[in-house]
Amino acid sequence: MKECAKVERITCIVDEDRTHNGEPLYRAIVEEAQKAGIAGATVNKGIMGYGAGKRVSQEKPMGRNSNLPVIIRIVDDKEKLDAFSDQLCDMIQQGIILREPVTMCLVRCGGKTL
Repeated sequence: MKECAKVERITCIVDEDRTHNGEPLYRAIVEEAQKAGIAGATVNKGIMGYGAGKRVSQEKPMGRNSNLPVIIRIVDDKEKLDAFSDQLCDMIQQGIILREPVTMCLVRCGGKTL
């Protein structure tokens, strides 16, 4: 069985080394989204990228600092994301924020939720 709904997704792209109140920015955003009752948030680390400064960042050997892009995706209905957007903008001092409508499907097979 599949249940689908029209929702919105916010995608934030920030530098890995950005912080908010002493903790990694991506962690602070996910924790605040959870406190706000947002349906879901996921963080992925990019392996290579560049932004406004046109300087390419990529993984460096031996764990040296590489300042890779981090992608945070947040999904919920429009009203909840509207309420969370101001807080999110206050937290992200530099980066990219994208917002788009998406279809979210919850898939259940044989009594299990996938």
